[in-house]
Amino acid sequence: MSANGMDPHIAARLTRMLDAEGLDALVATTPENLQYVTGFRSVAHALFRGLELYGVFTRQGVGLVIPFIDATGVSSDGIRVDRIACYGNFFFNYTEEPGPIGTRVREITSRPAAGPGEALREVLDGFGVAAGRIAVDEAGVFPATWQRLGEQLPGATISPAYAHFRTARMVKSPEEVRRLERAARIAEDGIAAIFAMLKPGVTEREAASAFEQEVIRRGAQTFFTVVTIGPHRGALADVYASETALKPGDLVRLDLGCVYQGYRSDISRTALLGAPTDKQRRYYDAIRDGEIAAIAAMKPGVPVSRIFEVGMTVTREAGMPHYQRNHVGHGIGLEPYDPPTINAAGQTVLEPGMVFCVETPYYEHGWGGIQVEDAVEITTAGVRRLTQSSQELHILG
Repeated sequence: MSANGMDPHIAARLTRMLDAEGLDALVATTPENLQYVTGFRSVAHALFRGLELYGVFTRQGVGLVIPFIDATGVSSDGIRVDRIACYGNFFFNYTEEPGPIGTRVREITSRPAAGPGEALREVLDGFGVAAGRIAVDEAGVFPATWQRLGEQLPGATISPAYAHFRTARMVKSPEEVRRLERAARIAEDGIAAIFAMLKPGVTEREAASAFEQEVIRRGAQTFFTVVTIGPHRGALADVYASETALKPGDLVRLDLGCVYQGYRSDISRTALLGAPTDKQRRYYDAIRDGEIAAIAAMKPGVPVSRIFEVGMTVTREAGMPHYQRNHVGHGIGLEPYDPPTINAAGQTVLEPGMVFCVETPYYEHGWGGIQVEDAVEITTAGVRRLTQSSQELHILG
C-alpha cells in the first residue's frame, strides 16, 4: 500500500491513464469508481442517485470530496487519502471524549465547504491542478451538475472520464483478484444450497431465497438472482423469480452472483429433475464443451475475438450447429460487466490480471434454458479457474 492507503497497482493503472490522455486529474463519481480511487464505499451514495462524492486522482496524491454525513463512514472505515473536503451540514454532538472515530469526524467536518463544487475545487487546488486538464466521470453526475462544475472550475478543461476508469479497471491487482475469487466461491456455496433443497414443488422464489440466505450468511451481499424453471421460464434470460414450481423433467437454469467487499461474481449452473432426454443431454454437453474450450484457449497475448471464435465453433461442432450468441463472456470487477467483452469484434488482447466470466448460454422458448458460466483469471502461464464446482449438468433425484 502507498502512503495514502492506495493499492500501488491501481495507482499505476490510473497514472498510465493520466499519461495516455494528457490529463492532470481523474475524478471518480460513481460508487464503483469512487471505491477504486479512494477505497471508500458510502451508504448515502448507494441510496441517493446523483449525490455528489468525488474521488480525485492526481500525480500529487489522492483526494476525496464527501457530503458532511459521510465523515462518519470515512472515519469508521479508516479511509486514508492525501486531501479530504466535506460540504453541506449535518448535526452531530460530541461528549468530552468522543473517541478516535468521533474525533476524526469532528476534524473532517470542522471547515465544511459551501457546496460540492467548492469542496472539489479546494481539493484540486491543494494538488495545484484546479486550472488543469481534468477528466470527470460523467456516469455519476446529472447534466446540471456537470454544467455547474464547468462554471465552478473556470480555468480547467473538463472532459468525460468513465471510459478511462473502465480501461484502468480492466487489469486487476492481486487484492482485487482475491475479492473476486471469494465472491465467486460464495456464489458457488449459494448454488450448492439451491441444489440441496431442490425437489418437486419447490418454486423459483424459494430457490432464489435459499441462495440469498447463504450469500448473506457468508458475509457477502446479493445483487442479482436469476432462477428459471421449466420449458416456458428457462428461456427467459434475465427475469425475477416467480412462483413456478419444479416438476419431473424440468431444467433449472441458475444465473446469479453476489458482492464481496465491493467486487462481484456472476456464475451459472444448470440442474435437471430426472433423467435427461437425448436433446437435453446433447445440448447441455455442447454448451459445456464450448465453455470449457473457450476457457482453455485463454492466455496472455490472445485477442478476445479468438476466444469468441473458439467458444462458438466448439459449441456448434459438439452438437448445436444452429448456436448463436453475441458474446461468450465479459470482464468482471467492481461492476458486473467490466471490459473487455468476449465478442467477434473485440480486439483487446488478454493480459495477466484480467478476470472474466465465461459463458455459453442457450435459450429456446417452449423447451427451456441451459447455462454454464465460470469465473477465470488470466495468469502469466495461461488461465486459472476461480470457480471450483462441477461444470456438468446437475441431475436431481
